Amino acid sequence: MKNTIRLGVLSLLASLFLVGCVATSGVSSDVIAHKTVSTKEMHDIIKKAAEEDGWRMTEFRGNSMIAEKDGVVTTVTYENAGITISPENSSLEDTIEDALEH
Repeated sequence: MKNTIRLGVLSLLASLFLVGCVATSGVSSDVIAHKTVSTKEMHDIIKKAAEEDGWRMTEFRGNSMIAEKDGVVTTVTYENAGITISPENSSLEDTIEDALEH
């Protein structure tokens, strides 16, 4: 009986662990690859491109900005690995990608 309970508890813990791992790794947000530029240049490119497309950009933390347009609010985070837009917004993503290609 003790072994059955012990096995049940271990199985439950293993299941919870696996579900937690899948849940955290399964969450994906769109990361835009970019050419290598400094953080300051990245900030300036994103802000200029978004504002030219009608987005209102507000500074948020050291490497993030909040973008607002037509009632849509999204966060743009930029770092060496790329740019993350959360929640995803294809219009803003296209604007930033175009600016980074030039």
